[in-house]
Amino acid sequence: MTDELDEPAAEQWFRRRGLPAVVRGRPEQLLVRIVPAVVFAGLWQLLSAVLAAVDGQSDEEFDRLMEDPGYAWAYNGLLAGLVVVPALAAWLAARWVRRRIVDQRGITLAAVAVALFVAAVPSVTRLISPDEGIVEDVVVQAVIVVVLLGLAFVGGGSIVGWALRAAFRQAQALGVLASRALPLLLLFTVFGFFTTEIWQVCASLPRSQMWLVVGFFIVVAVVFLASMLSDEVRTLTHSHSIPFAVDALRGTPFGVIAADPGATDLPRVPLRKLEQANMVLVLMLTQVLQTVVFATLMFVFFVVFGAVAIRNEVIKAWIARPPSGGVLFGIQVPVANELLQVSLFIAAFSGLYFAASTVTDAKYRESFFDPLAKHMAASLSARDIYLTRLGRS
Repeated sequence: MTDELDEPAAEQWFRRRGLPAVVRGRPEQLLVRIVPAVVFAGLWQLLSAVLAAVDGQSDEEFDRLMEDPGYAWAYNGLLAGLVVVPALAAWLAARWVRRRIVDQRGITLAAVAVALFVAAVPSVTRLISPDEGIVEDVVVQAVIVVVLLGLAFVGGGSIVGWALRAAFRQAQALGVLASRALPLLLLFTVFGFFTTEIWQVCASLPRSQMWLVVGFFIVVAVVFLASMLSDEVRTLTHSHSIPFAVDALRGTPFGVIAADPGATDLPRVPLRKLEQANMVLVLMLTQVLQTVVFATLMFVFFVVFGAVAIRNEVIKAWIARPPSGGVLFGIQVPVANELLQVSLFIAAFSGLYFAASTVTDAKYRESFFDPLAKHMAASLSARDIYLTRLGRS
């Protein structure tokens, strides 16, 4: 094997695949790496401030404003923008970062983006929606930047980014399971949605306690997922059990070297514990994110369904008091708060049901884990080339 390995491109390839622990040495250009997260957080804060400034001073004023069709369309458009704009901007920023990391450029623009996030965003949000002092906001922004830099240093962004991409790539498998799980699940959840007791229980809980209930469901779901992943992780994290993936490395920084007949004779470099933990984490995150996507869809379904099918008079009869204005993450939404509470509870239960179904659905396991096994096989083969050519272990 005489071809030289492009080390920066190879290391970026590992990070793109959610395996920063494979890369030897410390990551560089940390400011550039955190730009997507900074862009997302900054735009979210700005749009949230705009929504807080235009939603009125009370629930009654907000309800009166929403009676105006023009205002209702504009406010709902801002709500949609709060979901779409930060995510789209962060995705575009991530594409920019990938090019700049390989070229070792972009530090100036990244520094400007971070400075704007720390200083300009708090100033603008205070102008839009005066509240607390700007000094406290600047300190909070600076702390966020420090946390993001720490996560970038340990490769957190690479792991989360790959898990997100893998979760959405498996959308077809998600649809297969959802089509099986949804009919029976909807039969029970819709029936429960119209029972007085669930409305009374959810309406009596403050939002903080409801999040504790959601957190409990999440913990139970993670236990289900851990039991499902145990055998697969054991196979994937033992490098000697993975065949050399020559075809999968074509078109990568390792493609030419992998095509050499001698490449298949490379010794398997044992995995370090940190690398094993990295692989377990990306597999777990991918599955968790798919469950979150499913639960979010259920939450949106029941919020929309409840807004269409249940009048405030009915909610009042169920909970023995008038419904209160809806607030989600500090933002007023044009539905009853009790509807949000019930939808959160049902969505959390649905996510738990979804996670449990993945344990027993053989077709889903085949659809989901085969691509992941191939992904890890290619990564492990590339890792052998990377460590052997660079004389590292």
